[in-house]
Amino acid sequence: MIDGSTVIDADGHLNDWHLDWEALLPASLGPGATRSVRDEHGFPRLAVEGRLLPETTRVADDYHATVTDSDELTRDARYWPPMRPGEDDPVARLPDMDEMGIDTAVLFGGHCFLVASIVESPEIAAATLRAYNDYLAGYCAAAPDRLRAVAMLPMQDPRAAADELRRTVGDLGFVAGVLPPHHQNGTTLDDASLEPIWRAAEELDVPICIHTIGIQISPLAPLAHTKVMREAYGGVPSMLALGSLVLGGVLDRHPDLRVALLEAGAGWVPYALDRMQESYEAFGLRSNRFARDPHDTITGGQVFVSTEPDEPTLPVVADVLGPDHLVLGSDYCHPEGKCPFTMHDLAGRDDLDGTLKRKILFDNPARLYGLA
Repeated sequence: MIDGSTVIDADGHLNDWHLDWEALLPASLGPGATRSVRDEHGFPRLAVEGRLLPETTRVADDYHATVTDSDELTRDARYWPPMRPGEDDPVARLPDMDEMGIDTAVLFGGHCFLVASIVESPEIAAATLRAYNDYLAGYCAAAPDRLRAVAMLPMQDPRAAADELRRTVGDLGFVAGVLPPHHQNGTTLDDASLEPIWRAAEELDVPICIHTIGIQISPLAPLAHTKVMREAYGGVPSMLALGSLVLGGVLDRHPDLRVALLEAGAGWVPYALDRMQESYEAFGLRSNRFARDPHDTITGGQVFVSTEPDEPTLPVVADVLGPDHLVLGSDYCHPEGKCPFTMHDLAGRDDLDGTLKRKILFDNPARLYGLA
């Protein structure tokens, strides 16, 4: 709790790079199936279909030196370093949550995002993500009242993804599913093949989260040559994803579907909303007539967006988007995150009123994920 109010972390993370995938996956998948490996610098990566994922590491230094001397990744040691014990150990995570003021954490994976967004084989993707979801269920079982799980879904096989969403929600108590903003092969969220996923989410009354994976699959990747550029523009796929959901008609076809765009900040939303609205008025009415225009769709209750705790434009975003659509994720414990101060920093802002703070920290994520 913070200042007597319950806090929900709408986007926390855990590691999956240590899993023994060869023991978890069917041998019938063959030698191209997922494996955990260490590259020449000692960094943990996944070997799938003859590729190493991530295809570029965040820093080109030696892994062990990064662990020992992580000032670059902790902003002069003010923030917690990456590879925190709680990313692997749920019991170790609980005191970290207490220090951060987090009562409930909604959890997402790590390298598995790359399996969902880059791997071509539907069989390998579905089997890998099912094994990961089983691992996540076991992690959350250590404190089921505080740790809540989000199912990783294989975009490569939408029918299997819909079945996996039903399994994880119905049998394991998961609170959402997650998809990448698009697949590297060009499949976007408005592709007709994904309809089984949207229908299943509506039937189950759970949201589908669209979580950025940075520059990894972005069409801007060839133009973002430096690390700073790659990080600064890593959220662009989220803008394209919102366009697919709105202008591609997904939210129009599924009016009971909730979606959340996570880990790309919120300051871009008013700009994207304006561009979509103007483009729809100028060109869309000739070919795509929806029940609601983009503005009413985005502000109508289906779309949630995660903010950063210190975004200076947050008051403007809340005014344009509406105060009921914003959530906050700790990003525990990624280097660009602000752990352990994330929730406290937002709660301490003097340009937000108490009602908006409570909505962001509790009311909105509770409604998004169906948490009492």
